[in-house]
Amino acid sequence: MLTSRLILIFILLCVAVEGVTAQSPQGNDSQQLTEARELNAKTVKLYGEHKYEEALPLALRVVDLVTTAFGKTDSHLILPLINLGDLYLAMLRADDAKASFERALTIAQTSFGRTDMALTRPLDELGHLMRKAGEYQKAADFFSRSLDIKQKLLKPTDVEIARAAYWAAEAYRLNRAFSTAEPLYEQAIKLYDQAGIKDAELVEALRRCLIVLTSENKKDKAALIQSRLAELSAEQGIVEGGIVNGWAVKLAQPSYPLGARGAHASGQVRVEVLIDESGNVISADAIGGHPLLQAASVAAAKESKFTPTLKSGVPVKVRGVIIYNFVIQ
Repeated sequence: MLTSRLILIFILLCVAVEGVTAQSPQGNDSQQLTEARELNAKTVKLYGEHKYEEALPLALRVVDLVTTAFGKTDSHLILPLINLGDLYLAMLRADDAKASFERALTIAQTSFGRTDMALTRPLDELGHLMRKAGEYQKAADFFSRSLDIKQKLLKPTDVEIARAAYWAAEAYRLNRAFSTAEPLYEQAIKLYDQAGIKDAELVEALRRCLIVLTSENKKDKAALIQSRLAELSAEQGIVEGGIVNGWAVKLAQPSYPLGARGAHASGQVRVEVLIDESGNVISADAIGGHPLLQAASVAAAKESKFTPTLKSGVPVKVRGVIIYNFVIQ
């Protein structure tokens, strides 16, 4: 997903650069833009080969060339800066990625106002960065802005609105603003249904919505969502198991990270797991809880073992949630 997205942005940048080059007089600016276009092609190739360290200086050079040609606040810099942010993400350099996306957002707002589609990519990426950093309210603010723009400018049934609603809902859920998250999940589910999407995107929206409804003790709505999940899981050969702590043959316990103790981090961490036909955990993902406690919980979940689940006498995969409770002694 990330690779194809970055390549698309590089292609769009090449188109933009070529268009401007055709309108620019021959001279130094034209040479700079030609070099930028050539560097783009090289960067795409290196990125596709996962040679991020080699690609980075080329992407930085593109930003410099476009800045020299158009200025520090020109809209032509938006795509190169998003490119750069994507490369930093691939290299796990979150702070540098954040700075690139923030600069792209500032330029987009200055150039086009606060309700243009050019703002949505940096808003979305900043939302994801804030979510991963545990700054859930900031993430919610970014995703909500992106959602508002998409709702104003896209067709009402556009699946991008569903995705924006889902990510906004996720941020609010993680921030425990369940009453705000619930209608956003419902909006996403409705749009996925209208688009005929029945794959992982719809399943994830339903499952996260179920967590919110359970937390709000809305049993009737939760039962309807659970029924839909059961139908979809049956199609995919996966059974929804709910809370699976009680099924464990071996429920590995997480260590209490020293950094988490120092920060007085405590409380419940929910880890979503996929259990194979033999009872082994084949994937684990933290879906709630303090960020400083999540890595230890995921590591413990992966070491756990469960009783195999049979459906009509045949072993099946089970998707469920392990709950860990951290209490500072």
